[in-house]
Amino acid sequence: MANREKQISQKLISIVIGTLNRPAVVLDLLTQLSKYSQNIPLEVLIFDQSSKKNKNILKNSFPKKDSFRLFELDKPNTCRYLNLGWKNATAPIVLYLDDDVSIDDRAIQAHLDAYTNNNTNAVAGRVINNGEKITADNRVGKVLWFGALLTKNFSHDQNTYVDFPYGCNMSFRKKIIRETGGFDEHLKPPVYAFNEVDLGYRISRRWRNSILFIPEALVYHHQAKTGGTRDNFPKPAVYYCQQFNYGYFLGKNLNLIQNLICFSRRLCYQVIKEPQAIPMIIRGYLYGKKLLV
Repeated sequence: MANREKQISQKLISIVIGTLNRPAVVLDLLTQLSKYSQNIPLEVLIFDQSSKKNKNILKNSFPKKDSFRLFELDKPNTCRYLNLGWKNATAPIVLYLDDDVSIDDRAIQAHLDAYTNNNTNAVAGRVINNGEKITADNRVGKVLWFGALLTKNFSHDQNTYVDFPYGCNMSFRKKIIRETGGFDEHLKPPVYAFNEVDLGYRISRRWRNSILFIPEALVYHHQAKTGGTRDNFPKPAVYYCQQFNYGYFLGKNLNLIQNLICFSRRLCYQVIKEPQAIPMIIRGYLYGKKLLV
């Protein structure tokens, strides 16, 4: 027992993965991570939110390694497993990956190398989604006009600072997650949209230029056709949560003057392109201002 605790305490990075009804997919990723664990001191924490049948498939094939740990949750809750991830992590750096990614050989070490700079509090890794056109836009992970526009562009290939990371490939100093209160479990289900935007923005607002985008920390996001959020939740519920949580993000993180600037910039787009979302955004905004229970 003492030797096992000593080995765990010497891990450089804890990798946290949530999975939902994708046992074969996450097992492919675990095979990759098992290979990397031969050269990099790491631990892997899997949070399985699947049906009983799929939990049993994963449990029966789970790698028998002391540094690979499997947690079974009774129901899907993204923010809950994200918080359980950093709270159970034993390493000072916590890397979050989606279950349906494959990792470039340099990715984990690239995440780790970034933290040799004491000013780095988090790392946004590069993400190339299947079929995605590589972007040359250097506005990566930006909150513009106080939330009127949020840019992603995480397939970009140059280092830059970002306001928030991409949830399927992001790492943090564990102490920074703790200091900022972790992922916000007041975000609405079923997919808890904006969880990484919210945490990232809180960090970048408090510590300017402390979230670094690194192209070498690359994953390929395969966006599995089944499991996850793609077929486990009704599309109207997912859309409602995305719009509500957008309003909540604006109400919670920005003051009234900033909100007015945001709304004046966003209004034309919202009215023309997505007028049906306006009531949802307003409800989320009032919730963020603590004017709605």
